[in-house]
Amino acid sequence: MKDADQLVLKQRGGVVVFLESAEDFEIIHKRWFFDEGQDICFQAADSYGSGSGGGGCRAVIDLVSDARSNGIKAYGLVDRDVLLADQNWCLWWEYEDDAFSSARPYGAHIRVLLRWELENYLLDPDTMRTEANDEEMTSAHTAASVLASCLGCANELKDKAAASIVARAANLTAPAPGFGCNPAKDGAELTAALQELLRKQGLDDPVDAMSNARQGVDRFDVPSARPEVRWERLLRMLDGKASLKYISHRTRIRFDERRAALARRMFECGRIPGEIRGYIEEFRTAV
Repeated sequence: MKDADQLVLKQRGGVVVFLESAEDFEIIHKRWFFDEGQDICFQAADSYGSGSGGGGCRAVIDLVSDARSNGIKAYGLVDRDVLLADQNWCLWWEYEDDAFSSARPYGAHIRVLLRWELENYLLDPDTMRTEANDEEMTSAHTAASVLASCLGCANELKDKAAASIVARAANLTAPAPGFGCNPAKDGAELTAALQELLRKQGLDDPVDAMSNARQGVDRFDVPSARPEVRWERLLRMLDGKASLKYISHRTRIRFDERRAALARRMFECGRIPGEIRGYIEEFRTAV
């Protein structure tokens, strides 16, 4: 089936962009770049070739290489957390966007997103404000109030990110996205629960490990900056799915269940991330 799919792509011509999953396909192609016409064909790695190779960042990298070897003009988009999986700590902790974006750890045809994963781009306060108002049939929420709610969770979100980083570094299972949401935990209670989870998995000193990872996450925070700038910087180093879950439970607005709606609203309001738009344009015009 993979050979048949490649034959179709080769006959079609143009550019193919591989994405990690069907959900990424629904966001990036169906809601953000559905009007690219014949210039670009988007493919979800977990359904390509009947999904025989599975999805995820490694599948995207392998599919791009395989397609290129068969004369197909292929590119791939992968989440920043691919660097966690590969324990590429030097690039993972790179703070400067230009240095990060210019690195090509997986070759010239793979772009690694600045943020942890695609869900991070949906954590857009202006878009979330509209969805919150529609869900509650009100106009009480503003971008500023939603942003304040998000930043009010910053300490917990950074701890959740630190725990995930520690787990991946030790080849352990990261906390589930909903960990600490139901029942709700915050502050020191959440920190202790995350440390205990890591300890039960066999980590000798989760307190010290989480503290070290938290210092790295904190480096991306800019508390003195305008709230919009602070949040935008933090989103590079927050676990996207976990953040969506936690903010949803804290605000009692289920943003995590409205990802497709958030993505479509971003298109309607002209808020598609410039970083991703730039990559798509780069692929489209590639020689």
